[in-house]
Amino acid sequence: MLAKFNFQNSYDKVRFLTLMQFILVFIAFVTEALLTHSAIYFSFLFQLVLLVFTYNFYYKALTNLYYSYWNISIILSIYYLVSLARNFLTLGYPFVGMLFLVSLVLLVIACYIISSPLYYPRVHWWEYDFRFRADIRCSVEIDGNQYIGRLSDLRRGAACLELFSHTQVGQPIQINLEILNQNFTLFAEVRSKREPIIGRSIVYGVKFVNNDLEHKQRLRLLTNYWHESKKIKIRNKFSAQK
Repeated sequence: MLAKFNFQNSYDKVRFLTLMQFILVFIAFVTEALLTHSAIYFSFLFQLVLLVFTYNFYYKALTNLYYSYWNISIILSIYYLVSLARNFLTLGYPFVGMLFLVSLVLLVIACYIISSPLYYPRVHWWEYDFRFRADIRCSVEIDGNQYIGRLSDLRRGAACLELFSHTQVGQPIQINLEILNQNFTLFAEVRSKREPIIGRSIVYGVKFVNNDLEHKQRLRLLTNYWHESKKIKIRNKFSAQK
């Protein structure tokens, strides 16, 4: 089973951490039921089926990068907190409580990793109005072909790239930009792909891959420029409502 995961890939790390959560919570849930002698009741079977169903839906949300992943993560974190508190403070089963605690830690780590623009770009509700979007127009070269795109959500060495052209995950790309009267090039790799709503562009998660000093300076300049543009757009949005 471990052979199916590429631990150099952040997405596979999150899938593995999610699978480990299920295993630990399943063990903790069954162990608690056996220790409290509640495994003989129908409610135990009902809760077990509900737990398996929830994790199945949770894993599908992660696989398809649905935003419902975050809602379920909040629900699971509350469940973990309540369960670990019950076992540590009320039932007196520290081993079971520790399993829920470890599951909570794994959930937090997974959420941090997957919150990258590669998978879940941050989009505020007002950004659907193009007047207030802090994206940056760019030219993208893929296999010698040039396309016009837009970059947004620059964080953690990654970005969200919107294109009306199709390319594959793993494809190396070259991004050409002009900001502050400077032209420069950045190299990146496509790590994820979101199929568009009809009439909208395809959303790619791209990871910047060239780590030489000049490239890092260009990326820092671009990131700072994007953050400042975003602040200006936010101010313009709320000043326009007054």
